[in-house]
Amino acid sequence: MRFGHGARILVIGVVLCTAFGLGRASNRTRDTVIGLFGVGGMILQHGDDAVLWQYLPDTKKWMTIDEAFKRDGRETHILPLPVPAAKVRAMESWGFLITTDGQVWQYDLDANKWVELGMP
Repeated sequence: MRFGHGARILVIGVVLCTAFGLGRASNRTRDTVIGLFGVGGMILQHGDDAVLWQYLPDTKKWMTIDEAFKRDGRETHILPLPVPAAKVRAMESWGFLITTDGQVWQYDLDANKWVELGMP
């Protein structure tokens, strides 16, 4: 099969774009780990939002925290977090976080929402 000059240039261009990451995939922002919580929990920054991922050893899969609760028959609305990712200072367990400006938040499972607690 013979390729014309234009087809060869196109193929070379596609190969170079793929090899050097110049295609659409290069425009995607890679999620960044900004913290850990509990056992098997990671906080990832995705754009301006923070997303909680939980590793489930029995299935050997990662799920968002809401997906993990749904698997156990509970509908939650933990995500999105009540503050942008840049404001998360610490989260020791999935439902209790402190922000960089001193806000304290807890997820109320009964009310199914985040509640600002204030400082002690």
